[in-house]
Amino acid sequence: MKEKIIANRYAKALFDLAIEKDLQERINHDALLIYDVCVSNREFILVLRSPVIKEKKKLAIIDQIFRKHLHELTLSFLKIITSHRREGLIEEIAKQIIEIYKKYKNIITTKLTTAVKLDDDIRKRIIALLKEQTKAEIELHEEINEELIGGFVLSYDDKQYDASIITQLQKLHHEFDENLFIKGY
Repeated sequence: MKEKIIANRYAKALFDLAIEKDLQERINHDALLIYDVCVSNREFILVLRSPVIKEKKKLAIIDQIFRKHLHELTLSFLKIITSHRREGLIEEIAKQIIEIYKKYKNIITTKLTTAVKLDDDIRKRIIALLKEQTKAEIELHEEINEELIGGFVLSYDDKQYDASIITQLQKLHHEFDENLFIKGY
């Protein structure tokens, strides 16, 4: 939890500077790239977190990997983080920057789980309904889970709407488990 708070502070500092310099889009793009590298290459994170590897070597690795792909502001930021021995937080900082950017742009990430793949018309209608309900842009992530049998589960922010058949069957099963028979008649 403490790491997340620290990462959020660093992310806010970089994003505030990006707003000042009108580089929000570029910094978000950089954060997506950094996060992708961290998630897809666990060895990179292990190298950054290693107490055996010297700061100079870590700076050289970061420079070698990102020099051609990141804006100079982001690259300088990574170097500052490394010099302050916070390089192990790079993945979380990138994640926090992405979240801050989404909040700044009023984008809500939603997860829609269905039993079958949705067609484009239904997807567009769901996005339109969510936009109307939330007054925000919608980033829809779809997942297929055949165990739902039918219906869907929609999650965003801290909300979840479960209209799946499996949940309805489970509720019905619990109702039958209750003994509603009352003695005395």
